Amino acid sequence: MKMLLEVEKKKPAQVHEFSKVEKVLRGLKSYGPQSYASLTKTDGSYLQVAGGGVSCVMEMREKPSDRHWRAYLEVAKVPFKGQQTLMFGGGHMTMEPDEVLFIEDVVAVFRAFFESKPFPKDIKWRDMSQIVRRT
Repeated sequence: MKMLLEVEKKKPAQVHEFSKVEKVLRGLKSYGPQSYASLTKTDGSYLQVAGGGVSCVMEMREKPSDRHWRAYLEVAKVPFKGQQTLMFGGGHMTMEPDEVLFIEDVVAVFRAFFESKPFPKDIKWRDMSQIVRRT
C-alpha cells in the first residue's frame, strides 16, 4: 500500500512500508521540531496525530462521507479531570481526558489504517464533523 506521510517541517513523502511511519510517530514530541503528522490514503481519507509520547490526540477524516472523528478511550489513561489544552507546532487543541492517547495507541491505529485492517477495539471514535465544519 502506498500512502502520503506528512510531518511537521518535513517534505511530504509517499511511503510503502509501515516501519517508516512508525519511526516518525515515535519521534513526535509536542514540544519538539516534529509535533504532528498525518497519513493519507489515495481516496483522501486520513489519520492525523498531534503531540507525542503520553500526550497525543488523534483524528480521522473519512472519504467520501467527509465525516471527521476524534479517537478516545472508554477509560481515560490520564489522572486529570476536565478539558486540557495540548500545545504543539500546529497550534493548540482542547481535549477531554479520554481523548489523550499514548503513542502505543497511535501506532496501533496508524498500523491498522495503513494495512486496511480493523482498528483496535479499545479505541472509540467521537464524531466531530459538526464542530470541525463550524471552525
